[in-house]
Amino acid sequence: MKKTVIFLLMTLFCLSSYAQFKLSGKIRNYDPNKALEINIPLIFGFYKENSKRIPVASDGTFEVALPITTRKSATLNYSGVFQTLLLSPGKDLILNLTDSTIVFTYGSALTENKIIQQIKHDEVPFFMKAPNLNNLAKCSLAQLRQQVLIPCLADCNQINKVIQTSPLSTQLKNYIRTEFYAQRMNHLNDFARVAELPKSTADSLVLALFGKASINLQDDFGGPSFYSFLDNYIRYLETKAFVKIRAEKIPSSEPIPYFGISLDSANRLMTIYSKDYWRFIGALNNFSKPIVEKYNFQQLVNLYHDRDLPHLKALARAHWKIFPADKHKPLIESYIANLDALLVANKQNKQIRLIEDDQPISSIYDLIAELKGKVVYLDVWGTWCGPCKFELKYTPELKKRYMDKDIAFVYLDMDEDHRDQDWKDFIRVNNLTGIHLRKNRKQIEPLWKELLLNAKDKAEYYPQYFIFDKTGKLVVEKALRPSNGKQLYDQLDQILNQ
Repeated sequence: MKKTVIFLLMTLFCLSSYAQFKLSGKIRNYDPNKALEINIPLIFGFYKENSKRIPVASDGTFEVALPITTRKSATLNYSGVFQTLLLSPGKDLILNLTDSTIVFTYGSALTENKIIQQIKHDEVPFFMKAPNLNNLAKCSLAQLRQQVLIPCLADCNQINKVIQTSPLSTQLKNYIRTEFYAQRMNHLNDFARVAELPKSTADSLVLALFGKASINLQDDFGGPSFYSFLDNYIRYLETKAFVKIRAEKIPSSEPIPYFGISLDSANRLMTIYSKDYWRFIGALNNFSKPIVEKYNFQQLVNLYHDRDLPHLKALARAHWKIFPADKHKPLIESYIANLDALLVANKQNKQIRLIEDDQPISSIYDLIAELKGKVVYLDVWGTWCGPCKFELKYTPELKKRYMDKDIAFVYLDMDEDHRDQDWKDFIRVNNLTGIHLRKNRKQIEPLWKELLLNAKDKAEYYPQYFIFDKTGKLVVEKALRPSNGKQLYDQLDQILNQ
């Protein structure tokens, strides 16, 4: 009996040791004001919620056991230096750091991590650096093929040779090769999306890029870069589908290529779900189910961090119909319960003022007139708008800075009438204090005309920001965003101090 107990304890110890990765080392000339952090994505994306601060002793030494049960890519960050690490259960890695370098010295995970560093996985490619980004934006599609696509793919081939000739196992080679190639494809996609290219050129570049992508979309052996690639691939399929619809004049009642549902059905579904559901359908039609389960789990987590309760609930219901035994179901249920609690807590919050339909506002100046004596920061947004929700994460810091100042925060939302309750719930869940007005697409048009009357750029994109002075005069069109931080504060301070 005693031997059995000892055997079980030893087995348990071995299993617990195997389900972790040991990271240790020393920071030379350690500055305790600088944090050593590691970010381990759930599936993909770099979110601060996944960052863990590693305790460092006064002499700069550190040692941490990271609980992992499967291979994971992670990002180590110290003093603004980022390094991708490959973590495998039961392995370890020892390294030395300075303010500008990370050197791997020893450990059972040494070889694969040296390869990752050798191939410069974390290096920003030439086409994403200034001034190249701006200069290349002036090129034609043919020039972009020659100056960006061909050199980038040639570099991928050279890196593949380095990986193939390494002493790593076939499994590790496949993982690292897939992650590197996916990362480069993601960078190229980012270039097409963020460079100021004509839309037709950007679309053609994306079609050329993903049309020849050599990544297996059915085998789940990739990490966060692979799943980011899949996310971008679905967006590519959207572009490809609508180019095909226009070219072939496919009726709205016929199935959308690559998505399997008609445009009419998609429009009806979008009244219930967010665009994440549309991408869920795209994933189900193009990827294997194990991949879709992981991919959509990350989409659900993103909705939670966006505090988008209605869409989180809707997508979770759809997800569980396909994956009823998903191991992450209890976690998602706890997320929903947390947001439900926030919704209830803020229903009586008097710092949230909703202008209802029985208070007709036909001009933005009707609302601004009530706030004379205050500088007004107007946010034009929508609950459906990803960049809008990203910016909202910076508003608590903005409001904290101007807590005792003569400044009012007004939110002009564009959502259709059937989303009225979703709009109200989103505001309350996010504790979005301020004055709120919702208009549908038709109703908001005259307000846009007022706001952009004297603006050089008349584009009605979301989000946009406007500043009114204490007399109610619009003094800044297309003002800086909350994420601009100090630059926005300087802009507001200048008007406050007039």
